[in-house]
Amino acid sequence: MSTVNDILIFGMQGAGKGTQGEIIAKKLNLEIFETGGALRKIRAENSDLGRMVKDIMDRGDLVTNEIVMNIVEDFLEKNEGKRILFDGIPRMMEQKITFDTLLEKHGRTLQGIFLTLDEPEAISRMLERGRKDDTEEVIRRRLDNYAAETLPVIQEYISAGIITEVNGKGEINTIAKNIEKILS
Repeated sequence: MSTVNDILIFGMQGAGKGTQGEIIAKKLNLEIFETGGALRKIRAENSDLGRMVKDIMDRGDLVTNEIVMNIVEDFLEKNEGKRILFDGIPRMMEQKITFDTLLEKHGRTLQGIFLTLDEPEAISRMLERGRKDDTEEVIRRRLDNYAAETLPVIQEYISAGIITEVNGKGEINTIAKNIEKILS
C-alpha cells in the first residue's frame, strides 16, 4: 500500500478553515472531510444518530469521539488512494490518538496548517455568517471548548513538526498564497 499524504487545517471557529480548505482542495485536487459539515448532514437526518447529534450540537457540546471516528473511517474507505483535506478534526487529545491510529492503519501521513486569529475577530465573523446555531452564547462555549480541547492537539502537532502557523487575518487570496507556499 502506498502512503497518501493528507492535509490538516486547524484554527478556531471563524478563522477561515472552510474557505481556505476549499481553495486548497481545489488547487491540490483533494477530497474534503469537514467535521462540522459531516455532522450537520447527519444532524438533519431523521434517525436516532441524527437526533442524538442534533441534541449535542444544540447545546454547543462536542459529539463523542466514537461517532466521529466511525464517520471518518467510512470517509477514508470511500476515498481510498485519494488525498484528503481534514478540516476541524481532531478536536481533542483522545480524538487525536484514535485519528492518528486510524490514518496509520490506512497508510496515510499528515501535513498541516494552523490559521491563527484573535477571538473578537472570530466572534464577529461567526455572527456575520448568520447560522441559526451561531448565537454569541453558543459561539463563546465553542471557543472555550476549542481553547481547552483543541489547542493542546494543535500544539502537539506543531511540536511534531507537522503543522505550520499562518495568519488567518487579511485578504483571502493572500492567505491562500501563504498556505500554498507552505504545502508545496
